[in-house]
Amino acid sequence: MAGSRRGALLALIALVALLVVGYVGYDVLSSRQEAPSSVAGEAQEAAAADAPAADAVLLADHDATVYTDLGEPLRLSTIADGRPLVINFWATWCPYCVQEMPDYLDIYRDYADRVSFAFVDVTDGQRETKDAAMTWLSDNGFAELPAYFDSELEASTAFGAWSLPTTVVVSTDGEVLTISAGAIDPTLMRGALNTLV
Repeated sequence: MAGSRRGALLALIALVALLVVGYVGYDVLSSRQEAPSSVAGEAQEAAAADAPAADAVLLADHDATVYTDLGEPLRLSTIADGRPLVINFWATWCPYCVQEMPDYLDIYRDYADRVSFAFVDVTDGQRETKDAAMTWLSDNGFAELPAYFDSELEASTAFGAWSLPTTVVVSTDGEVLTISAGAIDPTLMRGALNTLV
C-alpha cells in the first residue's frame, strides 16, 4: 500500500514537473516567435533599411555549428555567405516537417541562386539519426536540399527550436527577421524572399 502511494506521488511530481517545463518552453517560444503572416512585412521593413536596428536580433548573436553529411563543421553564418538565409529545423519523425518538404523543395529550386538555405536536421542520436535523415531525403526525392545535422543541438538551442518544424529567416545583413514554429505558408515565404532578394 505504501509502495503504491509512493509511486502515485512520484508520478504526480513528474507530471507537475512536465507541465512546468512545458509551460516555460511554450512561454519562451511564444515570446520569441512571430506570427507566420508577419514574415513578409518584416522582410519588407528590413529590406528598406540599410542596417539592422540597434535592438535587432542578429545571426552573429545566435551563430551555431552544424555538420555536413561528411561530419564537417560549418557555422550558420558561413552557410549564409552574405545572402539572405532560411534555416528550417526539421526531423523525419515530424509529420509537419515531412508535409512541408515539397513546398520547400519548390522554393529552394526557385531561390537557391539568391538565397542560402540550411535544412537543419535536429539529430539527437536516438529518435533522429543522420543516417535515418539521409536515407529519408534520398528515398523521398529531397536529396538536393542542403541538409545539415545539429548533432550537438547547438543550433536548435540557439534559436529555441524545440517545436518542429521551426523556420528562421535572416536578412542579407544578418538580422534575424523571424523565428516561426509550424509549417510554412509557401505564398508568404515567397513574398518574404522576394523582398529580400
